[in-house]
Amino acid sequence: MPRLTRDSNIMVGNKEYKVEDLIKTIIYLPAPKVKSYFMDLGLTIPRELRMFVLKENLREKVVETRKSRLTMADEINYRLSWFTEFSETQLENLLIFFDDERTFKNFLEDFWTDVLGYMVEKHVPPQDFKRLYELSVNHVKAVGLTLPDIKTYNRELKDIFYDSFGRIDGLAPQKLRPVLYKSSTLGEIRDLGSKYGVSVPRRLKKSQLADIIIQELKDEGKYTEELEKKIQGMSVIILQRFAIDHDIKASTELKKEEIIEYILKNAEETKEAYFVPESIEDYEKEVHDVSQEVVKEPEKEEPKKEEPVVTEEKVEPEEIIEEEIIVDEQIEDVETKVEPLEKAQVQYVQSGMNLDELVTEIRKLREAIEKNKAEPQIKQEPQQEVKPEQHQAETINADELNDAKKLEVSQQDAVVLNSAEFYGDAKQYKKLHKKDEADEREKFIEDKKDASTIGTDKGQQVSDLPAEARFLGKIFKGLGKFLFKLLKVLLKIALIVGVIAIVVLILYGLLSYYTDLDFLSGVDNAINNLLSIGQRGLLDFIHNLFSSLGM
Repeated sequence: MPRLTRDSNIMVGNKEYKVEDLIKTIIYLPAPKVKSYFMDLGLTIPRELRMFVLKENLREKVVETRKSRLTMADEINYRLSWFTEFSETQLENLLIFFDDERTFKNFLEDFWTDVLGYMVEKHVPPQDFKRLYELSVNHVKAVGLTLPDIKTYNRELKDIFYDSFGRIDGLAPQKLRPVLYKSSTLGEIRDLGSKYGVSVPRRLKKSQLADIIIQELKDEGKYTEELEKKIQGMSVIILQRFAIDHDIKASTELKKEEIIEYILKNAEETKEAYFVPESIEDYEKEVHDVSQEVVKEPEKEEPKKEEPVVTEEKVEPEEIIEEEIIVDEQIEDVETKVEPLEKAQVQYVQSGMNLDELVTEIRKLREAIEKNKAEPQIKQEPQQEVKPEQHQAETINADELNDAKKLEVSQQDAVVLNSAEFYGDAKQYKKLHKKDEADEREKFIEDKKDASTIGTDKGQQVSDLPAEARFLGKIFKGLGKFLFKLLKVLLKIALIVGVIAIVVLILYGLLSYYTDLDFLSGVDNAINNLLSIGQRGLLDFIHNLFSSLGM
């Protein structure tokens, strides 16, 4: 029967409806109601139908993504190169990865168009079509036009689809092996196993590891019964060391190909016709090799429509034309000479003069000048410029005065006479100079406080504030200090707890790595699901690290 379109007509009860009118409400049915309807109807749907619709709706998104990554040799781009050969689980996860509501709605419309066509082909009675339509109308009236959850919709409907004989997830084993090996992560492969009721163990048991080593010894012709008894009595650590010493590839950690084989061997869909692959070359095939093998695979049902191959436009890199810029003019180097500033000459004279009285007079003079500056002045006359000749004359006069008094004074502390000259020790001068600067800074601050409106009629002093305000200020100040100290204590506690957690996790990893206790598998899975590094669980990462270190 030809494939239905949106304009096709279907008998629903006693009336005839267009497919387009039916899917306007059916696409909003949640997965549990859809599953219940088909279970009551007793009808299952070929898995290839949903896979075809998924590929058709994801194709454009995949092409756009690959075009944007043509110049990037990343892992996602390589995995998407296998898109035409993806299994159903990979297509479901890809739909979740793009997480586009418009793409999901288009998928639901095309999906239900093909499902209704399949129902017509299987001669489903018109009354059952009417029951499906009324179920969707009642749901829309109660809930509204809300699409189902994109992340769970396809997985919840897995029970109403079936595979052809010998296939799993829509692919034959000889095709599934290279597709999963080349384009899936370990987590996605384990998820595929749980979809078909196969719980893949995180690690091999001691007996399983011993069986692998014994089989390898048989293949190499090194097997003896005494050696088998010896191997069966070894612990896990000694078994791993024995495998390394005898160049046998065996480990408690399952490799990607071993996980795939475990699923194929234990799944109900494939365990009846399961066969061990001849070599690792069955996994190393590329996408063009796999697509050529599909033609040789026997198929019970003919596909409804040939799927177009994803074609990618080659983006030619733009030619970059390099132009040489010729500068005719020569750039002359300009030499800039910086003349150093002349340093003021400071004379340090050691003298035996007694300057106690002179120091006292200078200090009194300074206090009088500062007091005079503090008083308000009506008008301040501009300072007159001191000419170089005048400054030189004043310096000469000061020098003559000092020379005249050299014979009458004894050696005492250094005293500052002006900015260019002083008598006494240089260190004492620096101490006095710093002290004077500190006194001037304090005086300047006090003057600014006096000039401020704070504490005058224009402002309000802190002491004039109400007692409640001052009390609240002290409380907030103390609370801030307390919170700061509390934050420091909490930070120290967090660092200590973090270090303890890391140590405990490493110790538990050692325990689970060197022991084979079944009750720890639940804790292992919980830690791996909660914490992960890259695409691998944290505990698996620790075990792999121990294995690489040869522990």
